Amino acid sequence: MVDQDEEERRYGCAGGNRYIVLVISLLFLSFMLSSIICYNACYVSMVNLHSSPYYDDFITSNKSIDEVNWNDPDLPLSQRRFAFGTAEKSLGFAAGFLGAIAAVVPMSRLTARFGCHKVMTISGVFGTILVIITPLVVSWSFPVFVMLRVFQGITLANLFTTAGVVVNEWAAMNEKGLFISVLSAHVEMGAVFTMPVSGALATSAGWPWVFYLHGAILGALTILWAVYYRDRAVKHPFVQRKEWRKISFGKKLNQTGKGPNETPIRKIVSSIVIWGVWIAVIGNFLVSQFSISYAPIYLRGVIGCTPTEAGLLTLIPMACLLVIKFSTGFFSDRIKSISDLTKMKMFNSCALLGSSIFFIILACSSPGGSKVLDVILLSIPMALLGFSSGGYSKCAVMVSGQYSPFVMSIVQIIACSSLMAGSFLVPALTPTDSFSEWQRVFMVYGAVLAITNTIFIVFARAEPAKWAQQKGDLTLAEAVMGSEVKPVEQGVVDPEAN
Repeated sequence: MVDQDEEERRYGCAGGNRYIVLVISLLFLSFMLSSIICYNACYVSMVNLHSSPYYDDFITSNKSIDEVNWNDPDLPLSQRRFAFGTAEKSLGFAAGFLGAIAAVVPMSRLTARFGCHKVMTISGVFGTILVIITPLVVSWSFPVFVMLRVFQGITLANLFTTAGVVVNEWAAMNEKGLFISVLSAHVEMGAVFTMPVSGALATSAGWPWVFYLHGAILGALTILWAVYYRDRAVKHPFVQRKEWRKISFGKKLNQTGKGPNETPIRKIVSSIVIWGVWIAVIGNFLVSQFSISYAPIYLRGVIGCTPTEAGLLTLIPMACLLVIKFSTGFFSDRIKSISDLTKMKMFNSCALLGSSIFFIILACSSPGGSKVLDVILLSIPMALLGFSSGGYSKCAVMVSGQYSPFVMSIVQIIACSSLMAGSFLVPALTPTDSFSEWQRVFMVYGAVLAITNTIFIVFARAEPAKWAQQKGDLTLAEAVMGSEVKPVEQGVVDPEAN
């Protein structure tokens, strides 16, 4: 007969099943986002009229750009180009975020009723279909393309809520910093893959293949999520008793409650600490819009890079940001000589204030001397945002406790609102993509980051709010999702004590 330890090794993933769930969740959330920002990544190729078969004839003619049918139906999809104006450029970028904002509340309610597993599986299926048909739709009708982008945004409306549920249900108490940093990295993880790959693929095989590739990957990850993920760690077939005890240690699971009906919404929205978190989100994601949408445009229009070079160079700050973000999550859990509040303020200041300082330096430094130095100076403020995983992100979870998925759903709304605002603000300030125009953008970034960081630092706290007492015989995620469960094991002892 196989003993218990052998059983753990064979069927319990050596007690590390939660890390497998963490990786799957990160990849799934990353490519859910990549399915919409891949348009941003190949936008440069789609509007590159110089690569159109009609460009040579256009040069020798007296026609204006608008008089040439760059999107001629007789051309293969890969050779069609688009002469988008400022309004069309803004709408193409912003429509997805508008859909996400509108759908956050409905998607949160669906998650509360049916669970993340079902809701996100369906979102993944629809997201896969929508990204695959994007080349046909954008070539057929721009208004219909805008509607498609809105529907794509709806599939993204639950990403932050899902991250909050995964943290609360699957992270051990002494691993929350790690889980927060990893799952919050889905924005940058998607960009790390999408930006360089899309630039290279659009140049070599044609821009439609960017959408086909992302659709194929998202479809595969949706299947993996549907098969492997569970809303409740205790119900996962590969989570054995020892790992469950580690996950549940320190979580009060033995009282009664009724889930979302008890969410103290009024107390949450009147909490000055939570407002400090939400304000920090504004600064972080307004600048994140530059990283995921406009960095390739700046590199091509101001620095003089080719589309392929722009995509590859965008990888540098994103990769550095990921290293910083993961390291911050790891050390924020293990540094014991500094209080949690001091660590949060320190990490948040490194992210927002540090980025603010370097954006102002960037605005005052005219490019052209050295392309390498220009790219390095551009990369530093984007990479520094990685420290935010130990700042406002951790504060949100520590203060809101079992209600962090609700708080994160508001973070989703604010983040998408900031991204949408940036979709209109930046094109309006940079109609010709000159450096003098981008100086204004960088100064705005610097001011917003400094102000939002200051507000967070003043009001940040590291202990749970009074309204965040864990109530109910449910796990933390179930308390949010409203699942009725049987009482679980009482008298849990520290799994490390044995």
